[in-house]
Amino acid sequence: MGGFGGGRVVEIFDGQRWRRGPDLPFEVDHAMAAAVVEPIDGAGVYVFGGNNGSAPTARSFRLAPGATVWREIAAMPGPRSQAAAVAQGRFIYVVGGFDGQRLVAPTYAYEANADRWRQVAPIPTTRDHLAAAMVAGRVCAIGGRKLSLTTNLATLECYDPGADRWDAAADAPTARGGVGAAAVGNRLVFVGGEQLSGTYKEVELFDAESGRWTRGPDLPTPRHGIGVVAVGRTVYVMSGGPTPGGSQTPVSEALDFPGQ
Repeated sequence: MGGFGGGRVVEIFDGQRWRRGPDLPFEVDHAMAAAVVEPIDGAGVYVFGGNNGSAPTARSFRLAPGATVWREIAAMPGPRSQAAAVAQGRFIYVVGGFDGQRLVAPTYAYEANADRWRQVAPIPTTRDHLAAAMVAGRVCAIGGRKLSLTTNLATLECYDPGADRWDAAADAPTARGGVGAAAVGNRLVFVGGEQLSGTYKEVELFDAESGRWTRGPDLPTPRHGIGVVAVGRTVYVMSGGPTPGGSQTPVSEALDFPGQ
């Protein structure tokens, strides 16, 4: 959805082939996206904020199951881009990011069936170009940077919605921003990223039970600015940039994890 090279373009992969979806209402890059799959009023795919032109926006949109157009929903409490969004049940959490002037700490929680926002505990380490995934019932924010390719982070912090509290976990082995992440079982899969000298092939796995990191199979096509999602035990890494900065590729690759 959106991004450099196709700011309104939406493409849908069904596990075998790609097809074109309904265009976004306006061009956007560095937006945040998540899906509510609970069988409730408010299920669907969501896109929040991002850069419309040169400035972050707070506008947000939903594509309901079976719909052919996006519908505008309640705007975020403030403009934001370069952040991460994670769904849990009927809630979507937006963490980290940039508001056009500075890095932002407030965590926004969106209640899909009520179309309303509230602010919850702020992320301890402000950063942009981070990734996040729901791991063992917590929103885990990983990597990112401080508005520069020279300030990449390995920081892992996880938010507990029940306690409204962030806790630090073990840093990733590789500091990087422009990253993606997904969860398979109780494992966080940390992928991609960029630095001045190139893009990252490293795939690193965090086990929420042991609190330890291990190395996974390298990404065949190193890149940044990627879409990463887990469907069952398969992690898909889609598109992104093969070189630092504003590059694009249509390459999509998948990694299958064995059952437990």
